[in-house]
Amino acid sequence: METTISVRLRSDVLKDLTKVESKWQTDRSEAIRRLLQKAIKEWKIQNALEEISLHRKSIGKAAEECEISLWEMIDILKNKNLDWTSYREEDLERDLKILK
Repeated sequence: METTISVRLRSDVLKDLTKVESKWQTDRSEAIRRLLQKAIKEWKIQNALEEISLHRKSIGKAAEECEISLWEMIDILKNKNLDWTSYREEDLERDLKILK
């Protein structure tokens, strides 16, 4: 289901939007839809990263909600250098003792 919305834009934003329309050779509605979809996807990923870093959400669930693969989510976490395992140095020491 599609819904029509209206929005007020400052003149500088409208000028930039016109540049996007021209570059993409599309109408204003299509340009806004594409930009909004991209912004929402980026927001979902940022929100998921926050939830993961606070250990409120698994990476699998976060990837599913962001509509990306688990491997893509892992790559994003690696690139952002975020710890999602909560594996501490003490855990490593304990595991090494067990292995010996």
